[in-house]
Amino acid sequence: MRPFFEWLETKAEALAIFASEPLDRLIRHCAILHMRQIAHGGDPFERGSVRPLDFGHWAAHKLEVLSNYDLRHGEAVAIGLALDARYSVLAGHLAEGQDQRVKALLERLGFELWHPACDARAEDGRLQLLAGLEEFRAHLGGELTVTLLEDIGTGIEIHTMDEALIAEALTWLRPGRGS
Repeated sequence: MRPFFEWLETKAEALAIFASEPLDRLIRHCAILHMRQIAHGGDPFERGSVRPLDFGHWAAHKLEVLSNYDLRHGEAVAIGLALDARYSVLAGHLAEGQDQRVKALLERLGFELWHPACDARAEDGRLQLLAGLEEFRAHLGGELTVTLLEDIGTGIEIHTMDEALIAEALTWLRPGRGS
């Protein structure tokens, strides 16, 4: 997966303007990855614990709702990817700086990595995004399994997330406040 990420880095500007050749290759490659997961992951309905295709999705699903669907799915997933990349660093799974690499690629692709929904608060002051973890656990059938990064292109599955680290990762994403 690292070579694919590196290819994305070299083609980011062309992909951002929907250039035909790299876009066709991107779509084909992603379809192959998805089909390989279905065929060889033994989990065509993503009910088991191996969910590499869910990277960035626990936050994305909640952000879509919190934004009243102002965020499209891909936009919400981009925020979720950046958030989970930073969380991976803060939790000690991913080397410092690799999160910045993910964030920079997403920005070069044209994604905005912040939306006011990221900072939505419940009446008790708790980030509403955190409720997305429990909703994702229910979506998965009871056990929370979140794919984070161990390296670029290498996932690691975790079953708990620290709310303080999620909040810190969100601060990192906030325009003008993160690195």
